[in-house]
Amino acid sequence: MSASDDKRAAKKPLRPRRRTQEERRAETSGRLLDAAIELLLERGYSRFRIADAAKLAGVSRGGQTHHFATKNDLIEAAIERVFQTQVDQAASKASAANTADPADLLRHGAAHIDAFLASDLYKISVNMLISAGESEHFADGIRTISARSRTPIETAWIDRMAEAGEDRIKAEEAFWLLWAVQRGISVQRRIGGDPGGDDDIVGLTIDMLNDDLRSSSETGTEVA
Repeated sequence: MSASDDKRAAKKPLRPRRRTQEERRAETSGRLLDAAIELLLERGYSRFRIADAAKLAGVSRGGQTHHFATKNDLIEAAIERVFQTQVDQAASKASAANTADPADLLRHGAAHIDAFLASDLYKISVNMLISAGESEHFADGIRTISARSRTPIETAWIDRMAEAGEDRIKAEEAFWLLWAVQRGISVQRRIGGDPGGDDDIVGLTIDMLNDDLRSSSETGTEVA
């Protein structure tokens, strides 16, 4: 081979790596899920049309059917994707909470819970549970996803408190009560608007929980 041939060969562009079938499937599925989330935020469950999601994603109806046969299949998968994002955020935020003080950890956890309950994505899941009342199987699927996702969100903060030296059972009780209080506030906001004083209620709850944690810690120290 001559020097000129070597140069031409060197200048020849490399072909991009051909994507595997699995990669193409995952990319198409991701576009459909993202489109479904966008339309649910924009239109809600009752006005959601699977054909519109396919069009927005740039996927043929045949391709859409191959991935998600029904409207509810696509929506359920989209909600699971959303909750997984929340789970990942919980793990990241709990790890980033640079404090060992239980009250501070409860405040960090409460801020994350509040952001989660106030998010448009959480509102979608609640609205779908209401709108899908006639489809008990679908409603059960949404409840299952929500429950399965809530556990690791709680666990991320409970683990962080245990790492800081708090009793794990007491930490579980604290975050269970914190969830209950903040979920009640979230429901009240939807039913009767925001009457104010929510921060005071959450703050009082955190103070009570912190007192309980400290009391348990002091009792344990005395027994030891």
